[in-house]
Order: sequence, then structure tokens, then C-alpha cells
Amino acid sequence: MSVLATIYAPGKLLVSIVGRNQGDLVVETVKRAGARGGTVLLGRGTAENRILRLLCLGDTEKDLVLTLAPAGEMPVIIKALRDKGGPARKAPGIGFVIDVSGILRHILPGSGGPAPQPSITATGENMSAQASHQLICVIVNAGYADDVMNAARAAGATGGTIINARGTGREEDVKFFGITIVPEKEFLMVLAEKAAAPDILEAIRRTPSLNEPGIGIAFCMDVESFFPLGRAAGQS
Repeated sequence: MSVLATIYAPGKLLVSIVGRNQGDLVVETVKRAGARGGTVLLGRGTAENRILRLLCLGDTEKDLVLTLAPAGEMPVIIKALRDKGGPARKAPGIGFVIDVSGILRHILPGSGGPAPQPSITATGENMSAQASHQLICVIVNAGYADDVMNAARAAGATGGTIINARGTGREEDVKFFGITIVPEKEFLMVLAEKAAAPDILEAIRRTPSLNEPGIGIAFCMDVESFFPLGRAAGQS
């Protein structure tokens, strides 16, 4: 009987943001294209009306779908999502890809999969040269995300997505980078052009509501590609 081997292999993370209850269409599409599945998170959009109309996103409630796949499989998955004849044509929104240095995978020995890696091999250097956008992520205590988004918009951001979250609640985990993680949280994601990202992040840093220690943290990562989905894909 063959025993599964656990490995780390470089890959890609596809993030798709579509209207509420349309995430299942995205998951169906990516699975048909070879992905093993997807994870749907519930959030709300904060884009200004002009951007919402451009992307055919008339509501503010969003499904955010996370799809992990080996780098070589991602182009086929993206093509399937952008296919006007596929299931995802009814799920207009946006998609972007983030480089992932290591995905924990299970393979059968001799199956032709990638060889086990002794450690996670970073691939961000090659991806950074291709990146035209950055994803700014902010984790704050509940009730502060809109203040942060207002500051980001004043610095040039066109919109963001807010996901409700919570801390782990264990006594030994009460502090993380100096912030209390037990209360309810909001996770804000802002996609910005790379040239504009530093100004937006600085505006977030200067947000008055974040002056109090323990309110939140922020970080950035490069985005490899950014594209419209569904009906928006046919607009120019």
C-alpha cells in the first residue's frame, strides 16, 4: 500500500472577489480547470460607485475565493475563469494572483509530482519583477476598518474588501506584535498600483484611530496579475 508523502512546493494563490453567493461558481470553474478546490470567505466591498459600475458589482456584499495551485497550473485556471462561456461568466468581479513560496501538498511516491523540499524555497524575487500592483492588508479591531479605508481612499485607493474575523482567544495568545487579538477583528484588503501603495500605506499609518497601541497591524505583498472576471471581462 502506497504511503502519501508530504512536501512543500512553490505555487500561486488566486484571489477572486465576486458578488455574494457567486463564490460557488468560481469554485466550480477552477475545479473544472484542475484546481483541487477553493475556500469561500464572506466580506463586504467599499469601492466607490464609479468603480462598482465599471466592474458590474452593484452590491457591497462579497464572496472572496482563495484558490491554491502549482505555478504551472495557474494560467489554465485563470483562462477558465475569464472564459465568457464558462460558469464564472455569471460572477463578475476581479481576480489577482499572489506568489506563494510553499504549499503543503500530499503526493504518492513515484507519481511524478515535485520532489520533497527540505525547506520552503522563496520565489518572490522573480515575481516582484512582474508585479504591477500590491495588496495592502490591515488587521484592526472591529469598527476601525472603515476609518482605515477612508484614509486609504483619500490617498488614492479606489476601494477595498473587509472580512470579519476574530482572535484565537487563548490566554497565551493575547498579544501578537503588541496588539490584543482576543476581540473581534476586521481584515481589510486594498489592491493598489505599486507606485501608489507607499502613499496609501503611509496614510493608513497616520490614521488617527490607529494612534492608540494595540488597534491593528498592516502589511503589503506584491500582486502578480490583476484582471476582471465575468461580464466585466468583456468591457474595456
